[in-house]
This record gives sequence, C-alpha cells and structure tokens, in this order.
Amino acid sequence: MWVAVVLWSVSALFVRAGHADALVFTTWRLWFALPPLLVLVVLRRRRNPELVLRAPGISRVRWTLLVAGAGALFASSAATAFAALGLTRLLDVTLINALAPVVIIALAVMFLGEHVDRGIVARAAVAVAGTVLVAIAGSTGGDWSLAGELLASLSLFLSVGWYLYGRVLRARYPIDPFGFMLGVLTAAAFMTTPIALIVHGSLRLSAAALGYAAATMVVGTSAHVLMVWAHRYIPASISAPLLLAQPPMVALAAWICFGESPGVVGIIGCFVVVGALVGMVRDPAVARVEDETPDPFPPD
Repeated sequence: MWVAVVLWSVSALFVRAGHADALVFTTWRLWFALPPLLVLVVLRRRRNPELVLRAPGISRVRWTLLVAGAGALFASSAATAFAALGLTRLLDVTLINALAPVVIIALAVMFLGEHVDRGIVARAAVAVAGTVLVAIAGSTGGDWSLAGELLASLSLFLSVGWYLYGRVLRARYPIDPFGFMLGVLTAAAFMTTPIALIVHGSLRLSAAALGYAAATMVVGTSAHVLMVWAHRYIPASISAPLLLAQPPMVALAAWICFGESPGVVGIIGCFVVVGALVGMVRDPAVARVEDETPDPFPPD
C-alpha cells in the first residue's frame, strides 16, 4: 500500500506535465497498459496453471458484465481526475479525492441504514470544511480553476465507486489481481477509444505527451495492481489511512516541480483535512460499510 501511495503521487505529476487532452491521454494510458499486463498474466499462468483468471461459479456473460462495470468506473474516474489535474492545483485535486471516506460514510447512512457516531460526523465536517478552505485560499492563484475543482469532485464519487466495486469483487472471488486488472483495463480501453474518436476525431498526441502517458501507465497500473492485491489481505481500516499520505506528498512535489506554493493556509488546511480523515478511516464503521456494500451483480 505504501508503494502504491508513492506511485499514485508520482502519476499526478506525470499527468500535469503531459499537457494533453484528458480523454485522449486516458485512452493511450489504458492501451499502453495492456501489453505488459498480458505478458505478466501469460507468464503467471504458465508457472501456475491453477491461477484463477475468471470468477468460478458464475457464467462468462455475468463475469464479463462485472468486469465491464469495473472498466467503466475506472475509465471515467481516471479521465475526470486527469482533466482536473490539468486544470487546477494538484493539492486541491488530491485533497478532494482524499474525501472518499466521507462519501463512504454518506452512502452508509443513505443506503445501508447506518447510524453514524457524532464524532465521525464532526470529523467529516472538519475534513470537508478544510478542503473548501484550501480551495478558496488558492482561488486567487493562476493555477486555480472552478471547472477543475468540479471535475475533481466528480472524480471523487467515481473513484469511490471503483474502490468499493473492486474491493467487493476481490473479496468475493479469489481471482488473480493481474488478470483482474487486465480485464478491467481492456474493457476501459474499448470504451474510451470510440468516445475519444467521436469527440476529437483522432487520438493524436505529441511525443512528449505520449511519453508521459506511458510513464503514467507504468506507475498508475502498478499502484492499482498493488492495491487490488492488498485488498485481499488487509482491511480498509489499515489501507485507507495510508492513502491519506498522498496529498502532502503531491503538495510538496508540486511545489518543487511546478512552483505551486500551497501557502500557509494551504499547508495548515492540508494537515487539518488529513488529520480529520485519519480519525474517520480508523473507525470500524468505515470497514463495515465496505464489507456490507452489496455486489451490483450478485452471483446466483
């Protein structure tokens, strides 16, 4: 999980440096990931013929639908996040996406009938207020964009969907993480390609942007595979706090690489948000919500 956090932080920098259309960039990032993942899956299957690449006990059509749903969530969350990273400050985007536990708790209250402790509600309010404060404090800077902030917010909800969806599948079925990610990214690539062609007429990118897309693929795919693999062995109460180390990492790197000074308010707000979220995700309610989230396509 620690390695995944560092890799995700690096991928945010690559996306910003690419200076490319988010949809086209996402499409190339997905296609770049397929060949190495396919090679890894083939090699792993040769070494272990018993490797589970498709969930046992369900039909091929149902499994295809499950993977397609994961691919749609992955592609949409990646495209909106990439677009936000290109429009507004890196710290704002990572802080907004760090609010995932708040969304998880909200889903628990609205759809699972959870009764949330007042302490969790208070910490959630502090985290949201801190994020808003950081965003407002940076709104006078040249890198701030309202469209970027809104896209980051949309990406937050899509990322939560992908996170919960992937965790449910990995927890329910003993599938190989490399094989699972190969299926997810293949579905995502086939979904984004025609959309990008319709919207832009081509998939053309500059050589530099293609290089950054390839680099984003390497670090991003590695991080997702590690996360999917780790989901089977550690609970959310352990993995979620580690993910919250990303905003400070990205803020420091953005300051060094792109001159995005967070300012005193941004630094204080960042640590207030992370501190409040750490208190939230360590609560057993978060892990319980994830465990009890129903499978969108439950097996017969």
